Amino acid sequence: MADKDNHTPSFMKSLFAGVIDQEIIFPFPKISGEEHENLEMILQAWREFARDMVDPVQIDRDAKIPDEVMQGLKELGFFGLSIPEEYGGAGLSKVSYCRIFEEVCTIDASIAVMLGAHASIGTNPLLMFGTDKQKEKYLPKMATGEMVACFALTEPNAGSDAAGIQSFARLNEKKSHFVLNGGKIWISNGGIADLATVFAKTDVMVGGEKQQKITAFLVESKWPGFSHGKPEHKLGIRGSNTTSLNFDNVEVPVENVIGPIGKGFKVAMETLNLGRLSLAAGCVGGCKALIHASIDYAKNRQQFGQPIANFEMIMDKIAQMVADTYAAESMVYLTSALADRGDVDYSLESAICKVYSSEVLWRTVNETVQIAGGLGYSQDYPYERYLRDARINLIFEGTNEILRMFVALAGMQGPGEYLKRIGRALRDPIKGFGLLAEFAVEKVKDVVAKDSLKNIDPQLKSDADRFDEFAAELANLVEKSLMKYGKDIVQHEFILARIANMAIDLFGMAAMLSRLDTDIKNGQSVDRSLPAFQLYYDRAWRRVRREARQVENNIDDIRREVAKNAYEAEKFPFDLF
Repeated sequence: MADKDNHTPSFMKSLFAGVIDQEIIFPFPKISGEEHENLEMILQAWREFARDMVDPVQIDRDAKIPDEVMQGLKELGFFGLSIPEEYGGAGLSKVSYCRIFEEVCTIDASIAVMLGAHASIGTNPLLMFGTDKQKEKYLPKMATGEMVACFALTEPNAGSDAAGIQSFARLNEKKSHFVLNGGKIWISNGGIADLATVFAKTDVMVGGEKQQKITAFLVESKWPGFSHGKPEHKLGIRGSNTTSLNFDNVEVPVENVIGPIGKGFKVAMETLNLGRLSLAAGCVGGCKALIHASIDYAKNRQQFGQPIANFEMIMDKIAQMVADTYAAESMVYLTSALADRGDVDYSLESAICKVYSSEVLWRTVNETVQIAGGLGYSQDYPYERYLRDARINLIFEGTNEILRMFVALAGMQGPGEYLKRIGRALRDPIKGFGLLAEFAVEKVKDVVAKDSLKNIDPQLKSDADRFDEFAAELANLVEKSLMKYGKDIVQHEFILARIANMAIDLFGMAAMLSRLDTDIKNGQSVDRSLPAFQLYYDRAWRRVRREARQVENNIDDIRREVAKNAYEAEKFPFDLF
């Protein structure tokens, strides 16, 4: 079933339809030349600044990033990393930006959250959807840090369900301003931001009828009626500023609408696509710092007359941390290169990167604390702070549960539309003859031959064959599930989660195959990377096989029954004594 309805190429959306669009992800992207030199200069400047100025313990204890650190970051140009040079920024590519964000996260997560809220999700709505006039007005000040930005989407009754937004902006009689009322919660940089991208419902005429649609606005915090709450006391990332925002008849000029009126949902989702990438890169940086800390401790901690690094149970933890981080790194930098291209849809890949990288970080920090033993539980050592800081990433910018549903449903959309057209053609086979003939040819192809990766280095051929096999299985299960459940598939989250998990691991497999194949063909040594690849890959294809089997052969009814019993009891439903 070809992915014919998706006009913008997408590797993962094509994969759901049984098509391996290899040209999108091969060869693995690299940066070189002047960009690489500039990147190294920025990284070195950050390392020196962090060594001299950044004290993560103080930031965590005081729940605040010191003013001198904020000023230093502005002088380094970190507030303008993603802003084009014509507006005073560094004009970095997505790949370079992610690499710097990764490095920031090796030092302090709170600084990373503050920068991400400004330079990722705070700046990108304006970069992607702003008018020239808007960009000229705001971007130069955002590049220098004179104006700090934030992204205001979440509300008390609208978290993952952005359509539930209650904030409303009504056009005044003169049609010169929108009058904004409502509130937001959990806004990173909320208490320090000078400029907020705010999402609110507005009245829009659709087909002659008035409907309420989400619109995006640039709102300055100095305007009358704009206020923020007290900083939230959080488990981790304590140095980042998180507050509620309140809008009481805030007058927003019509020229401060971002994108078309009523199209704010698109602005939000495309912004989050990019935001999830930098978040994932930050998770990779966190993993690398944790691996370093774990190895350092394991080599120096003596038990039974030798370093605990010599024991195989510790080796297993370190090996898995390295292999999983290598996979996450491959996925993140492949996807950030897709974002730089501008001619492909990377929405599924971005969501996959966020889910996988955040979960790898959580497993890695858990193992780091375990390796440290009792010290890992003490506030006198950094391990417990690492643990607290890492937990938010499974929630930030779309919970991993919601993103799994997004990956599955967005991936199934193309095949679903195709099958819907087949159903209509069957009701009128004369008119639909061409489409039915095409479908018949596709089904014959499915039986005779599967799509496959081509020209893979012989060292990786068996691994590529595994990928081909399970990519075909993904498409097969997608079709079966759609034919069985139709539009009701949205209610079958157990099935959707398994399909999403297959897609996540398949993308990891594909990203690593691309990276290793490219390295081998470029004459680079893979003596160290190949074992890490093999360790990840062996577990990944086994996970995919297990998820595939359980799509049709599972105990989901029992899961539902156990949950319902607990719901009815409103507690643990058994009494032993």
